[in-house]
Parts: sequence; C-alpha cells; structure tokens
Amino acid sequence: MKKILFLSALLLSNLACAQSIPLNSPEEYNPEVFGGIAPASERKEILNVIDRFMMAVNTKDAHIFNEILFDGIQKIVTNIQEDDTSIHTVIDNDASLARRLNPIQGEIYQERYWDAQVTTNGHIASVWAPYDFYLNGSFSHCGIDLFYLVKEQSTWKIAHFGYTRNKNCSSK
Repeated sequence: MKKILFLSALLLSNLACAQSIPLNSPEEYNPEVFGGIAPASERKEILNVIDRFMMAVNTKDAHIFNEILFDGIQKIVTNIQEDDTSIHTVIDNDASLARRLNPIQGEIYQERYWDAQVTTNGHIASVWAPYDFYLNGSFSHCGIDLFYLVKEQSTWKIAHFGYTRNKNCSSK
C-alpha cells in the first residue's frame, strides 16, 4: 500500500511540474520552411516517381526500382484484420524485392492509386494515396500507400514507404 501511495505521489508531482506543449510557435518562423501542399510542378515530379514505382510493381522491373529507391530501405506493412485490429510488419525491401521479382513466379500484379495528397518543402516530400491491388486479375486487397521521398541533387527518390493491407474494402 505504501508503494502504491508513493508511486501515486511521484506521478502526481511529475504531472504538476510538467510543461504544456504550446499550440502555436513561440517564435516568428518563415512558414515556407515548413512546406505544405506541393506546387503543381513539384507535384508532377513527385508523382512521376510514384507512377514509376507502380510501373515497377506491375511489371516486376528491378531496374526501375533501382533507379527510384534508396538502397537498404525498409517498408512497413500494416495488415488490417477483420475485427479492425492491425498487425505491423517491418520488411527489408531489398530482400522482399528479390523474392517478389523472381522471374520464375508467374504471378501478375496490378496496383493502382488515385487521389494522391502530396506535401513537400522542396527537399522532402510525402505522398498519401488510396490504392487497390489485384493478383492474377482478381482483387486481393486495398489500403493506403504512404511514401517518403527525398530530393538527391535534383532527383526525387523514395527513401521509405509503407502501406495498409485491407481485404474488407467494399462499401456494400
């Protein structure tokens, strides 16, 4: 009982001394530094990389992946279960590509995305887009693709990506 009282007192004293996080910047910063919705020309450049990613997935073209992805990146896959819980898996993308791009496998992939939201500050960017995926012509799953890109010299490259995988996509 004494331990519980001591821990409770300690917790309350920490809360009493805690500082609140300001909702607004305490300084006058240049808002351009923080970026925002990508301007049309930059959006086009960034989505071109995502289009090439989709082409690489759909054609299993390792050459394209090598051009647009940083070496050694990982991806995070979030599998949505029927009860709406999720299981997160971190995967070494290089190893995953080596398995998936095996020419012996006859599987046909079709992934497509739409309504991409692109934000950037000119040096880093994120793309958030719904997608669906078909395996051998049959619906497999849908979800959200999330890409993190960086600009290397004047070229955008994917530095990290993740996606949700959900089999319950129908609104019916």
